[in-house]
Amino acid sequence: MENFVSILSQVILPQAVDFELNGFTQKEEVIEHLADLLEQAGTLNSASEFVAAVYEREKQGPTYMNYQVAFPHGKSSSVLRATVAFGRSKSGIQYDNDFGGGIAKLIFLIAIPEEMEADTYINVLKRLARLLMQETFREEALQVNSYEALIAAVKRGEKLIQD
Repeated sequence: MENFVSILSQVILPQAVDFELNGFTQKEEVIEHLADLLEQAGTLNSASEFVAAVYEREKQGPTYMNYQVAFPHGKSSSVLRATVAFGRSKSGIQYDNDFGGGIAKLIFLIAIPEEMEADTYINVLKRLARLLMQETFREEALQVNSYEALIAAVKRGEKLIQD
């Protein structure tokens, strides 16, 4: 699981990428849709159980980080291995919670197994946040139209934030 911290590009699955979140207007719809993609990819044994963990985490603090980016995440026994689903909405999704929010165009849903150590989990979130703060990465993520191009953008971004 340590690899997850250093190589984000390896845990974004092609089956869990949606470049056209058409018809979605609220964060709950997107979270549920992306969780369904992870379940179909075989990395969750229960999308609904994982979504409940994500919603519980949403009550604890913001997962919207300006720049039109959100990274909802949850730790759950329903997660079989650490993975990330990616969704993009050209028009944006209303992404609010008790801590604020805004319009999100890039959404990274992070699925963490229950047994992952807290320090590793926090490092994963820090690393993703650092990547998402890179304007060049965000611009690329808004433009790419294939899984391969997304992963190439992530890899370039990872080089920018190497410790």
